[in-house]
Amino acid sequence: MIPSVRTRCISPASRIIPAIFASIVLLAVLNLPLSLSTWVPRGEPLRALVPVAESLLMLWVLYLLLDRRLAPGVRRWSTMAAGGVFGVLAGVSAAESFFQFYYARPFSARGDIRMIRGALLLFLGDIGPTVDLIAPVFTVLLFLALAAAGWALAAAASAVLRRAKVGPVSLAAVTLLGVAAVAATGPPSSVAALAVGSWFEGRPAEFVEVVEVPDEVEGDGAGPQPAAREAAAEAPDYRFPGLRDRDIYVFVIEAYGYASVYRPELARHLDPYRDRLEEVLNAKGYRVVTSYLRSPVAGGYSWLAEATFLTGQWINSQERFLQLYDAGLPTLSGTLHEGGYYTLTIRPGTVHGEWPEGWDLYRFEESIIAHGDGFGFAGPWFSYVPVTDQFAIWTAHHRIKELTQPGGAAEDRPLLVYYQLVSSHTPFNKIPPLIEWEQLGDGSVYHERSDEILRFDNTWTGGTQLVEGYLASMSYVFDVITDYVDRVMDHSRDPVIVILGDHEPQRPIRSTESVLSVPIHVAGRDDIVGCFIAEGFGAGMRPYQEPPHRLMNDFFPMMIDLARGCP
Repeated sequence: MIPSVRTRCISPASRIIPAIFASIVLLAVLNLPLSLSTWVPRGEPLRALVPVAESLLMLWVLYLLLDRRLAPGVRRWSTMAAGGVFGVLAGVSAAESFFQFYYARPFSARGDIRMIRGALLLFLGDIGPTVDLIAPVFTVLLFLALAAAGWALAAAASAVLRRAKVGPVSLAAVTLLGVAAVAATGPPSSVAALAVGSWFEGRPAEFVEVVEVPDEVEGDGAGPQPAAREAAAEAPDYRFPGLRDRDIYVFVIEAYGYASVYRPELARHLDPYRDRLEEVLNAKGYRVVTSYLRSPVAGGYSWLAEATFLTGQWINSQERFLQLYDAGLPTLSGTLHEGGYYTLTIRPGTVHGEWPEGWDLYRFEESIIAHGDGFGFAGPWFSYVPVTDQFAIWTAHHRIKELTQPGGAAEDRPLLVYYQLVSSHTPFNKIPPLIEWEQLGDGSVYHERSDEILRFDNTWTGGTQLVEGYLASMSYVFDVITDYVDRVMDHSRDPVIVILGDHEPQRPIRSTESVLSVPIHVAGRDDIVGCFIAEGFGAGMRPYQEPPHRLMNDFFPMMIDLARGCP
């Protein structure tokens, strides 16, 4: 008898189905880092399942590199190269998702990669010239780390393809599924196109002339010109009749955004502080009007919002900001300066290096900055800031008294006092108390009253009390401004007071659907605020205005038009 021999027949379906399943899983893994920019900013994680073009291409490239007809060295180095490109593209997608999520703007490679230097200073402190050595090394290591991570993932993916015996039929099936998913959700995404776009985001900007520049003050432009004071003193008429050449105080509040108005949980807390400020202003003879401006950034990059506000140009990237230096554009502070104003800015958050753009770019005759102990502050640091807003305003108050006293540089000139406040800066984890003004001294009182400092469980990367810390910081800033207006400020020169935010706070303090605008309040005596009502401002500190709001760069030309001739 011949024994029977059993043979096991393996059907094509039993081979293809596991291969298709392995390919789908592999595609999802490859797609996740490449698709970050498509779903993270929107908060739609299911979009991570929709493949971008590069994840499908990567799957086919790795399959083709498994061909044994290729030399082992060629396969190995080609896989490493493909993985390196994959890693860098994944880094671009991650950067785009980060900037869109936190700052509500696109990633600009040429400008934002340079900001690694600033980030190092932020985390390592003022390390001087050493940062210029560390920054390029750190940048190269970052790119190498991305490439190495991509190569490791490519090698692992190749091993899965080999073990699962994935063939062209299963890959074709997965590709068709991916194309169907893309067709169902919208146009396909490409990380390579995103990378190219992020690089050319910083192409030369087209700036526009927003105001008519008055005749320049005589001088060589190397610094504040004494002729400005003489011209203002001799002029029989107002240079800015709409303002009657009155002093202007501008208080820019860090992270004071539209969310504080439209989010009920924030508005309920902050409305009483706004109302209290309005009551004090009314008691001093001021009327208050309010509008909203669309900021070019959100969550950070305050200097871009400041540049937009002061130049009247839309500055939403670091590259556009750097191009301002060679543009020779008029600025709000510069136009007022050329009209006879003494322009003074106070910057308690400027800690890393001098600030030449104070004069070179914006035409501030005098800048009080934190770098080099410009405030003489002997107190502790509060989160990001070395000088509290209250101490900065108190320092400026004494300087203003010197400028306006008989024989002072601004005795016969109007003042522009521009405060760039920072006590409400992220991470909202250490909030100073309000101190009696006369007890501030050199700031060491904060050490003595450290038990009054509010502390919250927040860090630069997040926290469990972000909303609570944000509200506490905003309350502090409003308390400081209100108390200054009520108890300290000199109202004898009938100043115009402008209070505005620079940008919306970070997520999750602002919501996904946030309108990226900021409140702007203008207070003045007599009929000056009527000029702003004619421009659409509403009465009081918190009138409701339906978005969309006017852009922040619209304020400069509007302000100068009103200053030169209020209707």
